[in-house]
Amino acid sequence: MKKLCLIFCLLFSINLLLAQPGSGFKKEYSFLHSGNVVSDKNFYLLTAIQYSPELQNILKKNEFLKSILSSKLGSLKQGIIDSCNSPDCLLDNFKWTNNDSVKLDLAIRELYLKNPKMFDQLINKHLRPSGCYERFVKLTNLDFLLKAWGQYIVGVNNIIDQFGLGRKMRYPRIDSASYDAHGDYYRGVLKSMLEYIGEESSLDVFYQPSQRVALQLMDINDRDEPARLEPLELHDNKQAIEQIKRTNWDAFRYASIEVPGSGPDVYTLAISPICKIRCCLAALRYRHGWAPFIIVSGGYVHPFHTQNCEAMEMKKYLMQKLSIPESAIIIEPQARHTTTNLRNVNRLIYRYGIPADKLSVFVSTKSQVDWVMDQLPNQNFDNRCIVELGYLPYRDKKRISGQDMSFYPTRESLHMDPYDPLDP
Repeated sequence: MKKLCLIFCLLFSINLLLAQPGSGFKKEYSFLHSGNVVSDKNFYLLTAIQYSPELQNILKKNEFLKSILSSKLGSLKQGIIDSCNSPDCLLDNFKWTNNDSVKLDLAIRELYLKNPKMFDQLINKHLRPSGCYERFVKLTNLDFLLKAWGQYIVGVNNIIDQFGLGRKMRYPRIDSASYDAHGDYYRGVLKSMLEYIGEESSLDVFYQPSQRVALQLMDINDRDEPARLEPLELHDNKQAIEQIKRTNWDAFRYASIEVPGSGPDVYTLAISPICKIRCCLAALRYRHGWAPFIIVSGGYVHPFHTQNCEAMEMKKYLMQKLSIPESAIIIEPQARHTTTNLRNVNRLIYRYGIPADKLSVFVSTKSQVDWVMDQLPNQNFDNRCIVELGYLPYRDKKRISGQDMSFYPTRESLHMDPYDPLDP
């Protein structure tokens, strides 16, 4: 009887653990697609809802949400015919005020309580397993849902501010609008954009007008960086992913060698001298058998609107100049800062099945490693990660040498954050 009781308690504990809100992320999860990769990465909640007609109908029938839709559709028409002379009066009504957020929170809460099974299916089948909302996983499903909606609001407002109203965001030197938002030309572009969106007959859910305005603003500014080179798994990373499946991880000290990019700031150069040096350092460590893979990280960053991707140029250099096989190189072509170099590499570690319980090594020039290790005066990299990401994209970081730092990835890195719409 004692043994039976012990078995029962063990099974109960396992079931309880599996039922906890914190569980859910699956690297094998098959992502849903809306046809717009930029939208999928910034607003995965909306992509998932698109695959649930029943849930969409619930949102369409709610009187408060219907009033929001009507107001925003009216703003589309008004923006075409009125005599606005600034982006603010054309776009402000597509943003969400604090009062809107409070009312939306109450409406979604009420709908969830009336239809818990339908919302739970969305959350448990798609949102939790995707990892896109990993920072919310310890919350109950209701709070998880409310946080996801709040993130949509912040994301839409941020995109409209940045690419519609021309407001300076965190890194205006590389992330700004492509045009003078207050010039006559751009005002004409905005009016034409609203006219085009207004002709779309498919805008019938309350969040769609603001979402479409935000995405169209990114498109007219040629800011499609999140979608470039995707899907990586079928193209540039395909050989490495196949090699991952055959790798004997016990034969290596580290799981991967991460190399952060650095833009040349010169339009005529494809790769900077610093990137070349970092690639050489990584190649040395690869040949010495430190790890089976080199992960090069860096997007289309410097100079402004460059057509060169740091990760792709580093991959070319590793293959053509340093004779590293393609099957040993993984590219991460979206990161725009050192913080997101680390974060985005972590995402690939988890999603590609690279052991997250095995140390990886960050290889760079001494000055950058000094900074990441918080060894430069008046510069605190840990604090910058907390401010910009909300968490540390590493744990147990340790300096190995002047150019090397070991670390373990953290699962919070999976979380998609539309505050940086070019690399959410």
